[in-house]
This record gives sequence, C-alpha cells and structure tokens, in this order.
Amino acid sequence: MDIKIIGSGSCIPDKVIANIDFENHHFFDENGKPYTGQTNAIIKQLSTITGIRERRYANDVQVTSDLATVAAKLAIQNAGIPPESLDYILVAHNFGDIPHCKTQSDLIPSLASRVKNKLSIKNPDCVAFDIIAGCPGWIQGVIQSTALLKAGMARRCLVIGAECLSRVSDPYDRDSMIYADGAGAVILESGDEESGHGLLGYVNQSFTDAE
Repeated sequence: MDIKIIGSGSCIPDKVIANIDFENHHFFDENGKPYTGQTNAIIKQLSTITGIRERRYANDVQVTSDLATVAAKLAIQNAGIPPESLDYILVAHNFGDIPHCKTQSDLIPSLASRVKNKLSIKNPDCVAFDIIAGCPGWIQGVIQSTALLKAGMARRCLVIGAECLSRVSDPYDRDSMIYADGAGAVILESGDEESGHGLLGYVNQSFTDAE
C-alpha cells in the first residue's frame, strides 16, 4: 500500500516578539530567587545557545484551534481535495484553547471537532479526535493515521500539530523565551501502488517510572 503526503499547510502568527521585548522581564530560578545576572546577558546567552532572535505569538483573539484551522485550510487547498473527502481529523496539542489573559484550558469538545466545524465539514463519517502526547504529538498523529490507512479504515487523514505556548509559559522562567505559537498540517492519503512511500520505521516508548 502506498501512503504519502498529498498536501501541507502552516500557520505562523503575525505578532513578532523579538528578544529585546524580554529586556524588562525579571527571571527567577526554580527556588524563586532572582538571577543575579543582567537580563540582557540572559537574553544574549539564549540567542547564542539556540540561535533564536524572535518568535511568533497568536494575536489576542486567536486560540489554538484557530491556528490549527488556518493550517488545515492551506493543507486542503495545497492537496486540491474537497474537505468532505477527509475520513479523519487528528489534532495534536497539549493545552487546548486558552483565551488571551485567561488561565482556564478548554479541551471539550475536542479541538479536532472544532477544526472540523470551522472547516464547515458536514460529513458525519469524518471522525475528529485529539492526541495529547507531549512534544511528539504530531508524530503520533502520523503514526495513528498510518495505522488507520493501512487497516483500510480511511483513505485520507488530516493531521495537525498546534499550540499556543505563550498562553501557558511562565514569564518569570528563562525558558519562556524559547516557546512560541503556531500550527502545521498535512494530509495523508493511501493508494493501491507499492512505491515504498510511507513510514519506513518508528519506535514508540513511554517512560513513566517514578524517580
């Protein structure tokens, strides 16, 4: 069976947050004590280690499912397929929709269901569900979609990875400068050919032992 990516799309928010925007931040260590070094030195060190000079944040009226929908629309357009032809929509995220200046995470209904609604897909056979799997969430979405396609339970799957980490990161933590917002989407499709396209291999592991 041939499984390949037939379309892709991304959503990179317009709001640019440069390193200099953290200049007036106060950073504290894990014990709640302020770092003795100057904030400018911390910013410079981050840039040297990571190469990060700016990041993108969602605007005040956007939430994670909005970014996911933008990426999904572009992937569908890129693939040149009707949205109603999708069999599954999988959205990988960790924190749900969190409005600007709010702390309450909104996970129900699933973000995948919200994306389906925002795409105006009426087909009840298009199944939408979320994947909460940490950093490798999108990869898990691709693995799950591949399983569905190989099992003959689907022909086309939309897999989206989306997050608004600016809504959950601690502004007093130096690592907050690493995080940003955005979304990416791909459409996987199965075919009858045996071209070798698809996952060449993967390993799934979960480390849950208490230290």
